Amino acid sequence: MPSNIDNLIESHARLTDLPLLFNTLTIETLPAAVQAKIAHIDACLPQTQCGLCEHPDGCLPYATAIVIDHEPYNKCVPGGQPVTDAIAQIINADDNNANNKKILTTELSKWPIDLISKRPTEVRAIIREDDCIGCTKCIPACPVDAIIGTGKHMHTIFTDLCTGCELCIAPCPVDCIDLVTVERELTDAERIQEQDDLRLRYHTHLDRVTEQLADSSNARPVVSMVEAKLNNAASQTLDISAQQAKDTIAAAKLRSKIKKLEKQLSVRDNASKQTELITLQAELSLL
Repeated sequence: MPSNIDNLIESHARLTDLPLLFNTLTIETLPAAVQAKIAHIDACLPQTQCGLCEHPDGCLPYATAIVIDHEPYNKCVPGGQPVTDAIAQIINADDNNANNKKILTTELSKWPIDLISKRPTEVRAIIREDDCIGCTKCIPACPVDAIIGTGKHMHTIFTDLCTGCELCIAPCPVDCIDLVTVERELTDAERIQEQDDLRLRYHTHLDRVTEQLADSSNARPVVSMVEAKLNNAASQTLDISAQQAKDTIAAAKLRSKIKKLEKQLSVRDNASKQTELITLQAELSLL
């Protein structure tokens, strides 16, 4: 049985060097015992980062809300009743009347309950490759970077990495992503290892997106709620001069004009538009 000291050491390691997105949680300012409880609850959560708990930015914000804001602890849909029960034990551990407390029932999933795990049946996303148009909209929606592909080319999902979060479904404009159920049995140790791996992949994803958003040469637009929050957090930590702001806006406008001209020229040649395109490209290179 881990000691209180062991729990504090483990929680410190789990809550150190977090992605920029979680700065607003101000976890580092909380008492050590509170941090330990947050870390313990976060370790119980399946790390699907699905947002079904109404925390679209991930499992850690939900764990923090449970401890700090006393948010209901039964909102982890993919974790099912086992996760709800585990969190209840953590919350009630310091309560002398915990035995008299009623354990909440987990919010219902649209998927049937697996008889072995007692959790909702797991699903994985797959892309119908013949229908994929290569729009790339599903890629940034995946919290663990399980989707690969490039513009106008077929995409593929690594099902072994997919969390079944379903976040890639909505952005797909041609509805070519299906969900398939999977049956498997995991030991407690295997599930903990998998959750740790998924958590690391999500944090790596957030760190990479943060770098992209901070890179002024990156023209990729913000396309998801998580990226929007990261963009706001990044802008608050950067010292941007008025000239840099003007240049960034000017560059964005130039790129928009360039893309429009390139699209027009791909359909029909036009000497004046070709000249205009060259001029705009030269202006952009000077910014």
